[in-house]
Amino acid sequence: MRRVTRRQKIEPVISLINIVFLILIFFMVTGTLTQYDDQGIQFVRSSQLECCTEPNALVISRDGILSFEGKTVSSPIDYLKAIEGKETSARLMPDRDLPAKDLLQIVQQLRSAGAGRVVILTETVAT
Repeated sequence: MRRVTRRQKIEPVISLINIVFLILIFFMVTGTLTQYDDQGIQFVRSSQLECCTEPNALVISRDGILSFEGKTVSSPIDYLKAIEGKETSARLMPDRDLPAKDLLQIVQQLRSAGAGRVVILTETVAT
């Protein structure tokens, strides 16, 4: 009588789970390596964001003082001139205590100066 040997099938699910965990760990580590540009600014908070914080943002303090790359900027138009050719959209990092009307005025100035897209960066909070 001949003995039938059955080979055990290798489960591909285990390999897939390992890859998913490695990717998860990678994104957790790389996500914690980013730092904010300016000290003392408190970001606007949001519960869900679709994108990540990128450099080359115009920082707006609660007093309405504009700064870009650590230097004071006199107007949003000067910021647009500084990022011309580097960026496709204007990125704003407003202080949480900045009045909304001041923020809207700056956005309007950027749009009228030719900014195609204005992105307001916020701080993500867990809900």
